[in-house]
Amino acid sequence: MPKTIVTGQQIGLLGGPLYTAYKVLGAAFRASEVSGEAIYWLETNDADFNEINHIDFLDSGGNLRTLTWDIDSRGYSCGLMEIDDKLPQLLEEFFAAIRQTEFTPALKEPALDCYRKGRTLGEASMQLAKDLFAGFPLRFFDPMDEDFRRFSRRILLREAKKTPEGQQCNVFVMDGPRRRAIFREQDEFRFRDGGVADIRDFPLVPNVYTRSVCQDAYFASDEYIAGPGEVKYLGEMASQYSFHGVTAATVVPRMSVTLVEPKTRRLLGKTGLTVEEALTGSREDLLKQLLRHESGFDVTAVTEEANRLTERFLDDIAALGLDAGDLRKKIANEIKGAAGKRRAREKERHQTLLRSTGRLYDALMPFGKRQERVFNLFYYMNLYGGKDFVHWLYRNYNWNVEILEVTNA
Repeated sequence: MPKTIVTGQQIGLLGGPLYTAYKVLGAAFRASEVSGEAIYWLETNDADFNEINHIDFLDSGGNLRTLTWDIDSRGYSCGLMEIDDKLPQLLEEFFAAIRQTEFTPALKEPALDCYRKGRTLGEASMQLAKDLFAGFPLRFFDPMDEDFRRFSRRILLREAKKTPEGQQCNVFVMDGPRRRAIFREQDEFRFRDGGVADIRDFPLVPNVYTRSVCQDAYFASDEYIAGPGEVKYLGEMASQYSFHGVTAATVVPRMSVTLVEPKTRRLLGKTGLTVEEALTGSREDLLKQLLRHESGFDVTAVTEEANRLTERFLDDIAALGLDAGDLRKKIANEIKGAAGKRRAREKERHQTLLRSTGRLYDALMPFGKRQERVFNLFYYMNLYGGKDFVHWLYRNYNWNVEILEVTNA
């Protein structure tokens, strides 16, 4: 039998962050290596709406922007949330704000077609995934599938019954479109508000500690393409698998790369920084480091040295019996003010370079996070070949590469 290669990720607007694509393409790539079948599990049961209700991007002016679908999720599973008027308007705003290229109209039209008012977010996400990854030998799977729910129910019932008294179960119940946590109390189960939860009356869905067990049992998974966080917790789940008598899939870490665009490469040249340096530390630390290097002025070092010399001088005065208390405070304030003014002059003198450094940081570490956790495919498809960019990523998929130079697809 061909090997089964699975990956999964919570659904997100416009396909979610880049790392989702890295996982999906990783499953397809690995399946091609072993002549297996690749399965993309679109996690529609997750109810953490605040994780997925926004789009982060660089607008046509190079400014970091966030657009948020601001509605009350009411605790619904994200896949069951109904698209309202606000979401298509938000997408219209996104496509108007990004740089307009020959690819923009061809990307906008199918995206808006997916996210039509009245559809569920799960339906829209499934259609978009099939559109984005068309041409790849992938099977798309929604865990709301009735056959899967019937299959996994026996595992989830067994899991719920072994929960220690007073603890939350590694199982959720679906109360209509709401995913609700349950707690074991003696021989019964209760909701967080204390109400009795007769789990015989509700559909059951897994949480993070039972999803992979149900997944590997259902698909007889051979390998799972995982992100760093998944690698860690999956490595700690041997007892879970043993309890349920399920063989765990071999965990394969996904590709994790920083995309370096041509404009980013130019910024690296202007600033004299490397990608590795830009990925280290905060935006403020990087700007301070560059200012020190270019100006030769280190405000912290100068201030500390001036204060040290002042302290020695004032200690000598105090040894003569003079009160230097007021003078000590005045001199410290003067030093601080003078150093601040000098730093402001240096910032003004190197303003262009600092602005380039800020743009560089925003491109590589937007909002202080790895690029793959913030930007989505559409930002790059719009600039580099439309949907062909997805195939370009696949052709350049490499488990061991950390930096990938972007060229037109």
